[in-house]
Amino acid sequence: MARHYSIRTANRRLLSDEEIVDYRNTAARLEAIVDSQPDCVKVISPDCRLMEMNLAGLEMIDAYSIDEVRGANILDIVDPEYHEIYRESVDAAYSGRSMEVEFNITGLRGSKRRMSQRSAPIFNSDNPNEVLEMVAVTRDISEQYDALIALEEAKVVAEQANKVKSNFLATISHEFRTPLNAILGFSEIIKNGALGPLQNQKYQEYIDDIHNSGRHLLDLINDVLDISEIEADKRVLLKEEVDLEEVALHSLSTVNILAEKKQIMISVNIAANLPKIYADLRSMRQILINLLSNAIKFSHEGAVVMLSVRQDEDRLCISIKDEGVGIADDDLKKITEPFYRAEEEAVIAAAGTGLGLSIVKSLLDAHDGTLDITSTLHIGTIVEISFPVYNP
Repeated sequence: MARHYSIRTANRRLLSDEEIVDYRNTAARLEAIVDSQPDCVKVISPDCRLMEMNLAGLEMIDAYSIDEVRGANILDIVDPEYHEIYRESVDAAYSGRSMEVEFNITGLRGSKRRMSQRSAPIFNSDNPNEVLEMVAVTRDISEQYDALIALEEAKVVAEQANKVKSNFLATISHEFRTPLNAILGFSEIIKNGALGPLQNQKYQEYIDDIHNSGRHLLDLINDVLDISEIEADKRVLLKEEVDLEEVALHSLSTVNILAEKKQIMISVNIAANLPKIYADLRSMRQILINLLSNAIKFSHEGAVVMLSVRQDEDRLCISIKDEGVGIADDDLKKITEPFYRAEEEAVIAAAGTGLGLSIVKSLLDAHDGTLDITSTLHIGTIVEISFPVYNP
């Protein structure tokens, strides 16, 4: 990549033969350094003509020697859709500015490459305001670019597959609920003896089991339907001004029966004069009922569950603390993933799909909410959620 300049000193004095040899040796050394680089190094004229290029660059554009391409328009190998951005980088360099661009090229023998280039001006040492030429260092990023494209395509395919899965679950859950509601309805009639008492006590036990199992199955289906609707963006959120205190009290009345069965006391601390949030009321109730139910379900009999609601600057915070089995550190990292159940759940045989916290997390995300869970095995768990204060 040899360059030829008039060899004179700053005061225009002609150099001696010895000094000329030194200059030539220095030029040869620099040329060897440039040619040893794995990236393309080239000099471009203001009209996009290729003036010089190192060996790596010649290989990238399928050229056998610099004589084959010197003086050629660099845009002849740059794909047409990138001509404008490439010209912009040349104009920037001759205006004294550096610039980074990415573009595709088609080599002289047809090879295709994705390139990343940084261009910079070469200033006149005697006149720092004058740009003599543009130098550009170009790297072949074809492999990284292809990997990125493949990753994006795989992401699209995965998202489509996930949507198909969610749509399937939503559809099948609806189909399950229709016959299940009939089973629950008729078993309820038989259980209550609406058409007369059952003559055999065993039949009474069986119908109780049928009804309880049907109710449990319906709860599971509702969870699957909820998460599938959320994932498929089919969950309709009707946002309005919501009073979290009212939501908290309503949720407490819903889970109170479950708490009484385990002789669990629920302690409530709700700050006064709380502002409202902008949210879907049904979702807020579902979030709190899920979290309170979990706290009760995984607490020991006679334990205490504490619910508090407070304002922290521009957010409303809800904390639910239990004295239950706790969650291991490894499980905490995955506890909000769909269908994931912690080991302690299996130990106490807690019924459920493992979707409760996943539903909570999805609904919180839809409301700009946050979720934070801290837990200690055999001591208990603290779940904290927050929402932005409503600001009309």
